Amino acid sequence: MQEKINKQGTISESMLWVSLGLGAAYWIVDVLLTVLTSADASFLHTLLSADTRSFWQRLIVLCFFVIFGSHVQYTAKKRRELEEALLETEERFRALVETSTDAIVSVNKQMQVIQWNRAASDLFGFSKELMMGKPVDILIPEKFRAKHLEGFKRFLATGDAKLVGKTAEFECLRKDGTTRPVELSLSADNNNGSWIFTAIIRETTERRRALEALRESEERYRNLFEDSKDGVLIWTAEGKILGVNQAALETFGSEIEDMIGAEISEIYADPQDLTAFQQILDREGAVRGHELRLKKKDGTEMDGLLTATVRRGKDHAILGYQGIVRDVTDLKHNERELKRTLETLHRSIGAITLTLSTVVESRDPYTAGHQKRVAHLSRAIAQEMDLSPNLCDAVRMAGTLHDIGKIAVPSEILSNPAKLSNKAFDLIKDHPQTGYDILREIEFPWPVADIILQHHEKLDGSGYPKGLLGNDIRLEARIIAVADVVESMASHRPYRSSRGLESALEEVVHKSGTSYDPAVVAACVRLFREKDYKII
Repeated sequence: MQEKINKQGTISESMLWVSLGLGAAYWIVDVLLTVLTSADASFLHTLLSADTRSFWQRLIVLCFFVIFGSHVQYTAKKRRELEEALLETEERFRALVETSTDAIVSVNKQMQVIQWNRAASDLFGFSKELMMGKPVDILIPEKFRAKHLEGFKRFLATGDAKLVGKTAEFECLRKDGTTRPVELSLSADNNNGSWIFTAIIRETTERRRALEALRESEERYRNLFEDSKDGVLIWTAEGKILGVNQAALETFGSEIEDMIGAEISEIYADPQDLTAFQQILDREGAVRGHELRLKKKDGTEMDGLLTATVRRGKDHAILGYQGIVRDVTDLKHNERELKRTLETLHRSIGAITLTLSTVVESRDPYTAGHQKRVAHLSRAIAQEMDLSPNLCDAVRMAGTLHDIGKIAVPSEILSNPAKLSNKAFDLIKDHPQTGYDILREIEFPWPVADIILQHHEKLDGSGYPKGLLGNDIRLEARIIAVADVVESMASHRPYRSSRGLESALEEVVHKSGTSYDPAVVAACVRLFREKDYKII
């Protein structure tokens, strides 16, 4: 193509020079003839004496040749420019076809391939060299070939084609014999009675997989929606209910025609709950386990548990909401009943504990109030150590009963103002085991019996009754051990005077890490020296 354009440019330039040459030759020949046929032999005289008419004739002829030659050159130049533009367009089109990610295949009216790009080779597995001039039906699965040929012949005969100018989905046949789903767009071009058909083909395997996955996801979502035992509601940003499942209808005692299109506010017992809930939902994007009062169709109120999320569009604008609602009226009622039962049980345990403590103190008037004071100090230490409320309660309860085993010690030993003998002290040392035996069958909310059994154990194993070491001793027992020593030394006894609080604190500090837990000792000292705790 480029060689043809260059050749035409050379010819147009030659035509210009030929025209100029012919004009000049005409001028010279005409002048010579005039001179030769003149009676006056003087060339100059003859040339100068030529009439005006002859001069202008020569000039006009010369101009004619010049104009003709220039026109030929101009026309050829324009034609060359158009052909160059056409060539550039063809090159762009060829590059576009070759770089296209879609397969582009063109066939003539004999159904022979006349154009085949790189993407077509990738899709079908055939090279361009192999496919050029080959019949296109080798790309069509056997079961579709007859129908394809029939439609092709009908179009050539009548111009009627269902697929030309449209997009449809088909299956194509690859070189290896496998088939692939494709999307095909077909166009037809009639060039002076010679039809050319071009197909743009795109494989749709991944799209079909995505659509199938989407359908499966939608089916799973639909099943979850319908089969959920909790009520599911979908409503618009304006508050209109769009969808409900069967569980929601049962929860609110309503029919689907009554709920679809209804205002979401109709299910709230208190409109202020809706306002507060909506504000949280719009701000947070999701609300989980929100408790509120809801209303059934017949006006009956119920305790509801609502979990909801915001549905947003691509521009993040709120499209609506979806939520799961559960009727927890019975659950809340049971919780309230259980709470009352636990409170009653807790009071009963407290009363029983106090009674047992009183029994012990009635047999040992010299230590009256000791268990109560130890319990109070033990809980204060546990709180200072930032232990859980449940563990603090366990320490308080065990502290209240820690000396219950003394109920088995003879009263004359308990009330003896003199220093105890070794035998009498051995009886006293049995009280942790006796207390454990008394309480082990009682089902406290905490391991009270085990704590009481260990409250005289020491970290270094020198305690009793088991001689436990370190972390083998329960933390609650280690707390009571410190509180018991501090309260005993700071209090007056018939057989000795009070040694004072500072002496008691010095005792536990001195034995911190050997007999007593350092963390417990540190918490106890902080209570008295930094927080002004008083033994009551």
